[in-house]
Amino acid sequence: METLSILIPVFNWDCSRLLADLHSQGAALGIPFEIIVADDCSTDKEVVGINRIAAAGLEFCRMIELKENIGRASIRNLLADESRYTKLMFMDCDAAVGSSSFLKDYLSVADRAAVVCGGVRHPDIIPEPGVELRWRYEKKADLMRSAEIRGRNPYSRFTPFSFLIDRELFMKIRFDESFREYGYEDVLFGRQLEHEGVRILHIDNPLIHLGLEQNELFLAKTEQAVRNAFQHRDTIDDSSTLLKHYKRLSKWRMRWFFRLHFHIWGGLMKQNLTGRNPGLKVFSFYKLCYICSLK
Repeated sequence: METLSILIPVFNWDCSRLLADLHSQGAALGIPFEIIVADDCSTDKEVVGINRIAAAGLEFCRMIELKENIGRASIRNLLADESRYTKLMFMDCDAAVGSSSFLKDYLSVADRAAVVCGGVRHPDIIPEPGVELRWRYEKKADLMRSAEIRGRNPYSRFTPFSFLIDRELFMKIRFDESFREYGYEDVLFGRQLEHEGVRILHIDNPLIHLGLEQNELFLAKTEQAVRNAFQHRDTIDDSSTLLKHYKRLSKWRMRWFFRLHFHIWGGLMKQNLTGRNPGLKVFSFYKLCYICSLK
């Protein structure tokens, strides 16, 4: 019989509804399960209080509150260390379950692969003004996120937003804790799984991503992700389209051209991307110019 630990890192997000839905589904499975929430030193104390009360009110849920922020990779490793059961389900906090059988559908295929990815999708209608860039980017990406398409390149399409993994395997691989900030820790983890010869099964059982950042914040997080990619370029270059382009430009000695474009047009591109009608082609070009500007 499988046993399940649901592990959720949290930072400044009210995940009380997610916890309630997961707990209800978990209780219906008829197996030992637990939900562990780890708050990574959130600055919004009202939200911390809401999550604390929510976790305390659920029989098989507990919350860990960290006194300092340790980062995206370290907090996932900490959650695994705190877990008790044979299967680990990691998921981001800013989400809603996509169906009433979300957990059941995951566990129904748990014996077919050591890692199962259910995917992610986004609301069909933009949730609020000011999040146009992230929403447009994700809705376009959603078109390529079916299980069939992800399964063609199972390792490069791995995402930590929602996945199931054998605990024993995770404790062997773990997330690289040099990734403290946003971006590309998923790429490296996928590479590690490939290196170990671990089979990844992609299924259509998505979490709904609700936490769309304001344009300015998403652009700043994108820049952080690009810096992460640049820092780890020797490790993840084959798994990142951006790094493949960067490597090609380096070979052709053309980085100066895009670096010059960034210095001349970077401000105007940023103005477009933080406005109400951001262009995705501008976004792609901005990332390429930005990485070429790094040293």
